[in-house]
Amino acid sequence: MKIVCPNCNASGTIPDHEISEQGRFLSCPRCNHGFTVQKPRAGSNAYLVDTCPSCNYSTFGDESFSTCPKCGVMVKAFVERQREEAQHLRDQELLARKYSHDAAPPPPEQETTAVADFVEMLHPVNLVGWGVLLAAVIIVGLGLWGLMEYHGGDLQAQLSAQRDEPVSAWYVFLHYGALAWVKTLYGFALLAAGALFMKRSAQSIKLLSQLLWAAILFVPVYFIGGFVAWVLEPIPHSLSGYVIEVVNIVLMSALWCIPLFLLVRFLADRRITSVVKL
Repeated sequence: MKIVCPNCNASGTIPDHEISEQGRFLSCPRCNHGFTVQKPRAGSNAYLVDTCPSCNYSTFGDESFSTCPKCGVMVKAFVERQREEAQHLRDQELLARKYSHDAAPPPPEQETTAVADFVEMLHPVNLVGWGVLLAAVIIVGLGLWGLMEYHGGDLQAQLSAQRDEPVSAWYVFLHYGALAWVKTLYGFALLAAGALFMKRSAQSIKLLSQLLWAAILFVPVYFIGGFVAWVLEPIPHSLSGYVIEVVNIVLMSALWCIPLFLLVRFLADRRITSVVKL
């Protein structure tokens, strides 16, 4: 353990096993001041933490530990080693300033903190979380814009005037208004999942994966539904038109679904699951 002379503040170390339960009387080698050193109490919570100072693993709760379950480092030994290294660096800086007038100043702490914050922002969890939140805001905006632009009565009257038979309100809603509602509701659900993911919630990965799978299933169904509606339209259809529509369905589905599928697989990566508590 580390000891400090109460008279001159001289510091040193002594093994814990060399101190008895009643304490040990020592004499300072610098000022010859005598004082008693007490053995540290067992079971102290001074080194029980919920965040590892070495690998930044966190329990995100009330659970604490003295040995990191992720990297295995002992918190007490790591903290004491950091203190000794910091003291050694300070001693070296004092010696350098004493014997050299043109010694370079140490790097500013603000710059070090800024670099650490920037590196933390580039963590995969933060990148995925901010990307999901940005996508959710865009989807909600598109959905709300579609709802404001949807005027069912006007569209029903316009379509009925163009056709021999009147068009029902349900037909107008399914063709022109339903997608706006789907975008709005899905965007709000994705926004909630992204917010929980940024907070490292226990259910955020599962909820986000379910929403991504829903989008993967919805995209081809949406394009196939558009193809069926095109086929049922009372207009002439050619073989080349059918081929173009099928190729369009395959390409557009792949363009949307492959990145979403890769994101679902990435959510199961250890870089995500080791940070977000499952």
